[in-house]
Amino acid sequence: MTAEEDQDVKRVLVIGASGFGAEVAWVIGRMNAVSPTFEIVGFCDDAPGKQEGQFCGLPLLGRVESAAGKAEGFVCAVGSNGARRVLTERALEAGLVPVTVVDPTAVIAPGTVLGCGCYVGIGSVVSVGARLGEGALVNHGVTVGHDAEIGDYAQLCPGVRVSGGCVLGEGVLMGSNACAIPCVRVGAWATVGAGAAVLRDVDEKGLFVRLCR
Repeated sequence: MTAEEDQDVKRVLVIGASGFGAEVAWVIGRMNAVSPTFEIVGFCDDAPGKQEGQFCGLPLLGRVESAAGKAEGFVCAVGSNGARRVLTERALEAGLVPVTVVDPTAVIAPGTVLGCGCYVGIGSVVSVGARLGEGALVNHGVTVGHDAEIGDYAQLCPGVRVSGGCVLGEGVLMGSNACAIPCVRVGAWATVGAGAAVLRDVDEKGLFVRLCR
């Protein structure tokens, strides 16, 4: 890495020393192989057994508040949508800036809006006019159709298909291989089960685990 490149690299903390944290670190490594972008200084976690030592070959730095001075930015790699919102708020209060992680194989259409701190995994497509909210997770192999809106802290699990014009509220969880037909609305903090097909609007905090008819 040249001195000029090093000046553009942001030091970041990964919040969450578990499987998703390891995945995020892997994707950041893939990004850096294309163009040096982030240097991970370590992982933060509240769990008592994750306050010191190493995870994925990097230091465990304890709670985010105690580690905030070691980096400028953070990635919240926590799958629970509610916990991710709380941890993000804590990191912001500690003076850290959320960074957006997008795998090099993801296809992001021109004009797409990616909210601060969102994540787009391997092989995913975000089409024209789509909007991803702050802290939204788009996992591997997901498609987000044209003009779709994905709310803050929503999560699209692997293989999800969101059709054009859909609106997913804050904190929505769509399980693996779930899909939504064009222009349906899914209310805030609703859960769509794995493999379900959303054929009509879903109420706020609703739960659907099969075909919606």
